Formats: sequence, C-alpha cells, structure tokens
Amino acid sequence: MMNKRFLLTKYLINLKVLLILSLIGCASAKAEKGLPEWIENPNSKYHDALYITAVGSGSSREYAKRDALASLSSIFSVDVSFDRRIIEAYTESRKGRDINVDHSISLLTESALKSENRLINVREGETYFYDKTGMFYVLVFINRTETEPLYLDEIKKNDDIVEEYYYLAEGSNNKLEKFIYLKKALQVTSINEGLRQVHRIVSNMDDTPAPPISKQKLNLEIFELSKKIITNIKVTGEFQEEFAGFLREVIQETGFTVGRDNVDLTIKANLKIEPLDLPREEIFVLWRILIDVHNVMTRTTMETFTKEGREGHMTIEAAKNRALRTVRESLMDEFYIEFNSFLNRSLGE
Repeated sequence: MMNKRFLLTKYLINLKVLLILSLIGCASAKAEKGLPEWIENPNSKYHDALYITAVGSGSSREYAKRDALASLSSIFSVDVSFDRRIIEAYTESRKGRDINVDHSISLLTESALKSENRLINVREGETYFYDKTGMFYVLVFINRTETEPLYLDEIKKNDDIVEEYYYLAEGSNNKLEKFIYLKKALQVTSINEGLRQVHRIVSNMDDTPAPPISKQKLNLEIFELSKKIITNIKVTGEFQEEFAGFLREVIQETGFTVGRDNVDLTIKANLKIEPLDLPREEIFVLWRILIDVHNVMTRTTMETFTKEGREGHMTIEAAKNRALRTVRESLMDEFYIEFNSFLNRSLGE
C-alpha cells in the first residue's frame, strides 16, 4: 500500500514539473517571438553572400554597439607576423612618396572597425530596445562589394613597394644595402599576408592575388646574406659576459653574424652599475649604458646610444640582477630600433 502511495505521489510531482517546464517553454517562446528575427538570424535582413554581420546586446545602445563590434572583430582576427620594432626602424618616405604602413596595419586591427573614417566600411544596420528586459540590440554590417576593393587596392599598393625593394636589392652589389632592401620587402610582405587573409574573408572567394615575391623566398635570401655580415662586439665595464650576451642577442635577431674577422660593423659598449645612497629600506643601484656603432662599409658612426635608470631590492646582488634584466629589455627594444634605424639611414635615401 505504501509503495502504491509513494509511486502515485512521485507521479504527481513529475507531472507538475513537466507542466511547469512546459509553461516556462511557452513563456520563452513568447519572449523570443517578441524580438525581431534579425537578432537571432542576421541573414534574414543582410544575406551572408553580400554582407558580413554581427549582433551585440547591452544595457545601452552604445554598449550593444561595442558588443557587436567586438563580435565583428573576431571574424576579422588573422594571424599576422611582423616586427613592430622593424616597422618603426624601416618606415620612411622614398622619392617623395609616403610608404604608409601604419594605414595597412590599422586595417588589420580592431581599431579599424571603430574608426570614424570607416576604414573598412562598418555601418550600423538595425537597433532594437526590448522593454521587457531593458536590453538594447544592435546589428552592424560590412558590405562585401564595397569593402573588397579597398583591401585589394591596399594589397596592390604594398605589392608594388615590395617589388621595388626587391629589384633594388637585386641591383645592389653592397651586401648591407641588399640586406636592408630585402628586410624592408619582408616587413611589407608580412603585413600584406594579413591583408590577404582579410580580403579572402571579405570577398568570400578564393580570388586574392598571390604575392609577387613569396615570404619564404625573402626569408631564405635574408638568411643567406646576413651570415656574410660580420659584427664585432667589444664590451667594457661591469658584467661584461652578460652585457656582451645581450648585445649578441640584438645582433643575431637583426640577422647578422658575430665575429672578429672581416668585420663590417663594430660595436663598442660600456656598462656601469653602482650603489645609490637613498633614504629607503631597499638598496638601490644606478645603471648606465653607452654604445657606439661604427659601420666599416659606409664609414659612418651611429650617434652614441645612452640609457640609464635605477633598480632596487633588499640586497645589492638582487638589485644588480634587476638592473641587468632592465638593461637587456632596453637593448632588445630601444637599442634594437635605433641600431636598425642607423642601418636604414646608411642607404642615404
């Protein structure tokens, strides 16, 4: 008898649960029916063959638009490999014409989506406020037909620059000059690699033109050439082994070989780290670096690179170690840029 009563009670409870779930489902369906179709299905308004769309939501129209732009930017996320330090060192105007790689780079970033001048033609399509939840919805879109030529023109302009650099490299008998032109061509090619990825997304077709010179070819030629450019490093002062190691990293990342015979570039550097008498609980040291670079091939000398700073810790050894880490960071960033800018200026353009 107990079992029958228990089973009946369990059956009634399950029936109530099913009824409640059914009512919730009906309520959700009604709520969804209260929203425009484009919120769940943007293609109902803007067909995928013609537009790239994204829908965002938020407590205000502005937040909803930001959410939509974030979703849109994820569609345009591409794997681009270029060194901003090299871009900074090798970007300049040639023969009265601007080589505006910053514009190309901006087309590969989320800032392009939010730009007021609509670099990639992002437009606001539909907006809706749902009073039952207090939520705003915004649909943003990109017209494929209008936007595709923008990327194609940018790619073509950069391809022309790559070809120009490559032919200048081929026509040069100077190994450093040849190296610099190839390095420039490689950086623009890397940026264009990203633009080509975006163009394929926008055009929705596999008709993006191939690069005039492949990235693999440029990398191989730079690698073979850079082995022939020898840099001699002479270090004085404290922590000579560590300091020389940091400079070798800069040279090797630039692409050159470190050696003592048939030298093309000479680097003379000094590091000084000394205690500072400060009214602090920690112990501080002052570090200072001086670096001179001489280009034997062009008989030019880089303006002395100087940098100093201070680091502190509970012991003098720890403070010096911190200073060494900061020195390395400075060399791999600021000195790396200045060193490559010096090489670039040696072309005398």
